[in-house]
Amino acid sequence: MAELLVRNARIVYPATRGFVVDRGWLLARDGVISGLAAGDVPVDVARPVAGRQEIDAAGMTLLPGLLNTHMHLYSMYARGIGTGRVSHGFLDVLQDLWWRLDRSLLKDACWMSATFSGMDSLRCGTTTIVDHHASPSYITGSLATLSDALNKIGLRHVLSYEITDRNGVQGAVAGIEENIRFFDEAQGRGGLVSAMVGLHASFTVSDATLTALREKVGSRSVGYHVHVAEGAIDEADSVEKYGKRIVARLDDAGLLGPRSIAVHCVGIDASERELLAKSGTPIVVNTMSNMNNAVGLPAVREMLEAGIQVGIGTDGYVANMFEEFRNTLVGLRHRYEDPAGFWTQVQKAQIETNADIVSRCTGCTVGRLEEGAAADFMLVDYASPTPLTLENAFGHMFFGMSADLVDTVVVNGSVAVKGHRVLGVDKEGLERESRKVAKAVWEAFDRLS
Repeated sequence: MAELLVRNARIVYPATRGFVVDRGWLLARDGVISGLAAGDVPVDVARPVAGRQEIDAAGMTLLPGLLNTHMHLYSMYARGIGTGRVSHGFLDVLQDLWWRLDRSLLKDACWMSATFSGMDSLRCGTTTIVDHHASPSYITGSLATLSDALNKIGLRHVLSYEITDRNGVQGAVAGIEENIRFFDEAQGRGGLVSAMVGLHASFTVSDATLTALREKVGSRSVGYHVHVAEGAIDEADSVEKYGKRIVARLDDAGLLGPRSIAVHCVGIDASERELLAKSGTPIVVNTMSNMNNAVGLPAVREMLEAGIQVGIGTDGYVANMFEEFRNTLVGLRHRYEDPAGFWTQVQKAQIETNADIVSRCTGCTVGRLEEGAAADFMLVDYASPTPLTLENAFGHMFFGMSADLVDTVVVNGSVAVKGHRVLGVDKEGLERESRKVAKAVWEAFDRLS
């Protein structure tokens, strides 16, 4: 029985039914929180246990691990790349950069991108990512490759492969098979790995492919991870080809539900919000990516008023959820010209809704500080210059804490980061190897039209 005991921590759980403990302790047993409370460790808990790890937090702040509910690990290879083109719209961005980049990825590139993007995530206090992968030149086995890399560094993950017709029927079929194969392999494994079924976006997925997917899924209880109305082209294509808007199309295909994720939803209308709310499908917004791609920002106020759960992801733009939730708040205030808006909504999205989404995806309680939840948390070396209470705890997270202050990260009861360094890896050696792999990826990228 593996145990980890953390003592002398300021425990902060800024949820609706959360709490702040100025000095307390937490015990993890076999990857699950088995006890936490204020004050000194009780005598019966403090007794020596063979093999137990102990951490003296020395006043550091213990927070639940952050959760990234929409990620693209492979986007790491876009750092420093040049497309040689000027993109004038969202489709140009896809064609000039992302669709060339994903076609340039082979096995070693997938493994390396998962390793480095995963390490970046961990150092930023993120303990779970929900990743949406694409590598058309290496489909079969790609999700297992990502999972192998993420298991090695100790990051909890929910993986899917984006099904699309843009690489032909053979590529679409291979994408379906890869999702189902990995989903079946992940069932019952426990630990750090879970699976969904991924689709790129409505405008690159035909009805024939949706039918083939549903036939392959059969009676499996899966969640779908799909981009929805990120750019205007997506809705226009759906209306022109199928006579219906995207969410109605997904609903007709049986892809909506509480375990699915509708990502972006920048261009959806009221009828689509109604369908998402009725089906219990959450939306994941990605503010920084949307602003970078100049596609606009989603109507989050109307989504929430419709009764839709709204979570937050990064879309691979960054690995830093501290940065993302800050930009979500200021971006939405700017969109609605409301300088006092969205404080509680962003707090709830980051701390509670993301936890709900990931817990449904993984089948275990994640992102919460409570007995029985996964022992996923971080220690932040934050000395608050003003009082920290439950009422203002998110204000301290927003204005005072940052990824740079994350000292220790624990996932599944095991220490993954200590002293802001990911444990058990040769970071410098991996960096050298990664630059070699990146050079090959970029050379392949340059050869593609």
